[in-house]
Amino acid sequence: MEKEPIILLTHGGWGESLLQSVKMIVGQTDNIHEVVLKPEDNLQDFLERVKNQIDAVNWREKLLILTDIKGGTTSNVALRLSRDYNILALSGLNTAMLLDAVMKQATPYTETDGEEILQASLENCQILKLPTTN
Repeated sequence: MEKEPIILLTHGGWGESLLQSVKMIVGQTDNIHEVVLKPEDNLQDFLERVKNQIDAVNWREKLLILTDIKGGTTSNVALRLSRDYNILALSGLNTAMLLDAVMKQATPYTETDGEEILQASLENCQILKLPTTN
């Protein structure tokens, strides 16, 4: 059975580099698509490209869309399209978030999955300190 799709919405296309990093960890990945917001894009052009990508993939319950910046064009487009499609959208894309999403691709995404993916992302963000010795 085909894995559930993931759509990445990023400014400038850095999602592909992020995906390459995830592949170093888990190996081959499938059914992950990026729609790049380019500097020359207007909102309508980007919205149409995202809509076309959504229409090109098949999902069972909720389509997972990961965006880079909350409040930015990428997340605003995901929110706008959630009126017309059953979308689970998460902002703050990073390696931990994408890695956890990839690990959950075998089954349809749920709201609980979204919460777990977000939590994995948050737990990955820490100040790193060496332990102190007494």
